[in-house]
Amino acid sequence: PTGEVISRNADNRTIGWREELWIQDQWTPWDQWTLNLGLRFDQIQGLTHDGQISPRLGATYALTPNHVFHVFYGRLFTPPNLEAVQFLQLNTVGTTAEPENLTNRTVEPERAHYFEVGSSHALGQAVTVELTGFYKLSKNLSDAGQFGSTPLLNFFAFERGWQRGVDFSIKAKFFDNLYGRGNVAWGQCRGKKLQSGHFLLEQIEIDDINSRSGVYCDHMQSMTSSAVLTYHPFPHTTITGQMLFGSGLRTAEPGGKTNSSHNPSHTTYNLSIDQVFPLWDNYKMVLGFDVINLLDQQVFLNQGEGSIGLGVSHANLPRSFFFRGQFFFGG
Repeated sequence: PTGEVISRNADNRTIGWREELWIQDQWTPWDQWTLNLGLRFDQIQGLTHDGQISPRLGATYALTPNHVFHVFYGRLFTPPNLEAVQFLQLNTVGTTAEPENLTNRTVEPERAHYFEVGSSHALGQAVTVELTGFYKLSKNLSDAGQFGSTPLLNFFAFERGWQRGVDFSIKAKFFDNLYGRGNVAWGQCRGKKLQSGHFLLEQIEIDDINSRSGVYCDHMQSMTSSAVLTYHPFPHTTITGQMLFGSGLRTAEPGGKTNSSHNPSHTTYNLSIDQVFPLWDNYKMVLGFDVINLLDQQVFLNQGEGSIGLGVSHANLPRSFFFRGQFFFGG
């Protein structure tokens, strides 16, 4: 190689402080109504100096003991993590590692309005169903990505964004020793205009983010669901089966807009067995055996392209076996 030696001072230490103070009160003005009122103060000193006073308000109405409704509103303040690889501080300008966009802005904390409404219904003694919907409107919508081969996540932010979703869950008791639960959720997340992290992205991704409609968030899956079945064949033995489903993380077809499509859906099955051994003075030992990905299904969660911040492929865990041991002291 020829030319001058390029200095790379990678000493990017950042010491941060965070102060939090909150007050909350629960008030039951009538038998069927419960109100939760709160006020929270956050302040940070680190990558930036900022703070927020966040009110919280929740109300619960019990139509009957078996049918309960709730609403909630809260302001949220979410600062980015201090951990980051500051690529521009590595003096890569003029090298093959030079970013396409040299804009360097500090990641600002996310400020959001969060709304939630839901209900819970006990259908007899054996079945309970719950339905919850939420909407989150964010300024400086924060996100994180794995850029390059390092596993360290780097935070960046959209100027604004929103998240919305609905979750349905059910719990059922089939017999005294057999019960289960399951849920199905739908959700979306979209960010618009890039606030920070320009040097982490390709210019075509930045252009897509800055477009009128923005882009879907890379961690979004439109549909997810899970189910758990628990069986007690003996008083101290528990067998648990689990199913996890995801409709696929975001990607893009060749030539398509960033995050405009999604990877294939995937389903994973897990199995666990726990045995409790009662000991003296209420002490006990629990031994467990877990099988993760019981059917050894091979799935790429993402393929390292077409999305933001996922520059390398990630696959699910192959069929794996784990042994656990826990010791509980008597009380």
